[in-house]
Amino acid sequence: MKKEKIFWGLFFILAGIFLIVSRLGYFTEINIFSLVLTIFLIACIIKSIRHLNFAGILFPAAFLCIIYDEVLGITQITPWPVLGAALFASIGLSIIFHNRYHLGHFKHEEHFTEVIDQDDGKSFHFETTFGSSIKYVNSDDFSQASLSCSFGAMKIYFDNAIIQNENAIIRLDVAFAGVELYIPKGWNVKNKVDSTFGAVDEKNRNQSTGIPSVTLTGSANFSGVTIIYV
Repeated sequence: MKKEKIFWGLFFILAGIFLIVSRLGYFTEINIFSLVLTIFLIACIIKSIRHLNFAGILFPAAFLCIIYDEVLGITQITPWPVLGAALFASIGLSIIFHNRYHLGHFKHEEHFTEVIDQDDGKSFHFETTFGSSIKYVNSDDFSQASLSCSFGAMKIYFDNAIIQNENAIIRLDVAFAGVELYIPKGWNVKNKVDSTFGAVDEKNRNQSTGIPSVTLTGSANFSGVTIIYV
């Protein structure tokens, strides 16, 4: 996390320097905006490859094709064809590879809402594809969860879960979907989710003293994840 902050900090500092230098008449043959945008897009691709974030790889690549379409001789496929190809490829790859983390045995791929309310162990996996589902987590020693949702909706209630070891982790793999996480107000949530054309929002007020804590990791592509404190 520290290295990532340093990288983005240096990126914006260099971008500011390039803008000032270009205004002073230096490097006039270089399109500074295109250069800065190229660096940013390449950085997004590198970061997305590490997390196997297909939308984060393909859409920046598509924008690079648009920026340099004349140089590459591909003006006939920009901008909309290449963006459409990136969209469909992202959808297809997300469907094929979306189940990257497997911790348990819950799976749902129907077109109706299924409600799961049963005893859980320390860890579980829950998956929804092209449908909607509701999961009530009932655990006296919750440790980790893997939640995968593609082209659907998912609601997960953690208010009946207890974290014994002060720390837990929730891995998200969300693509073209909406996920709602109902988290106890006493939990300290650390958001480390990578989002591409998506967002992680919070509702209600957190009343945590710092422990127990739960770390959100994974990715949310073209999706919305909402943390609701209860």
